[in-house]
Amino acid sequence: MPKSKEFIDSSDSASDQDSGAVSTTKKPKTKETTSKDDSANKRLKTSTDGAQGEVASKRGANGERLYELGKLRYVSVSEFRGKPYINIREYYDDKGVEKPGKKGISLTIDQWETLKTLISQVDKDVKQSK
Repeated sequence: MPKSKEFIDSSDSASDQDSGAVSTTKKPKTKETTSKDDSANKRLKTSTDGAQGEVASKRGANGERLYELGKLRYVSVSEFRGKPYINIREYYDDKGVEKPGKKGISLTIDQWETLKTLISQVDKDVKQSK
């Protein structure tokens, strides 16, 4: 039986039943559809800018820049619900197309700033553990 979108009070009092049921609606989740012709656009494209100090990057499926950390691991900046996020994610190869995998983390700007301040301490800890 499908779930009802109405909230019905289960109390037995007559005064509660007179007030009627309060209805709540949920927004349906929308999925972006992509055609099979867009598979060429999903491939990561390498780009290097001529600017001095610029790091080589790739373009992802949504046009974001991907900076390689290691084999199939990238850092990118994306936007979700109007807020920027720093994504550190592992990708996988699906028939010649690199796609984002489950393993990864999205950091808010505040978390990213905190991570940047902790880098020197983490470096010290790594050197001590060697």
